Amino acid sequence: MLEINSEIIARAQNGDTAVISALYEHYHLRVYRYLYYRVGNEQTAEDLTSEVFLRMLRFIGGFQPPSSSFQAWLFQIARNLANDHFRKTEVRDHVQLEEEMTIAVEDMDKEVDRNLTSEGLLQALANLTEEQRDVIVLRFVSGLPIAEVAQSLNKSEDAIKGLQRRGLIALREILSEWKVNYV
Repeated sequence: MLEINSEIIARAQNGDTAVISALYEHYHLRVYRYLYYRVGNEQTAEDLTSEVFLRMLRFIGGFQPPSSSFQAWLFQIARNLANDHFRKTEVRDHVQLEEEMTIAVEDMDKEVDRNLTSEGLLQALANLTEEQRDVIVLRFVSGLPIAEVAQSLNKSEDAIKGLQRRGLIALREILSEWKVNYV
């Protein structure tokens, strides 16, 4: 596990390719999964993920480690790119998802039945507000702690907790209507 600290960031800011590669390897899948559940399309998520890391390279010089989390900063870039994508397209065109892409939700208030597919989760998430969806995906798909979600979304931790609670309640109701079992 890569421990992100001031030294690692300084090395990346100085162009250390080994550190930059390690940052990419460490965060690539999490950023991709977040974007995948935001945009609902594999190719678009891949393109946006690439752009996140290009912007990371371009703007890492301005990142200041003690003031914020690198992970939160990276997901803020991803969120902004997803929002820009939707502004450009102005159409949320969801396509069929591959069945083998499953979610890794370890503690979603109460764990949702493992038979829920990525497609089902994407459809359920579409019924939440954009803010609730961002919080749920960042917390449970990407695995960010509340503090980093708050930084990524420029909200207080209490606001994130409230959005998470309301989002989970809404998901529970949606899944209950769909007769999906949760423990």
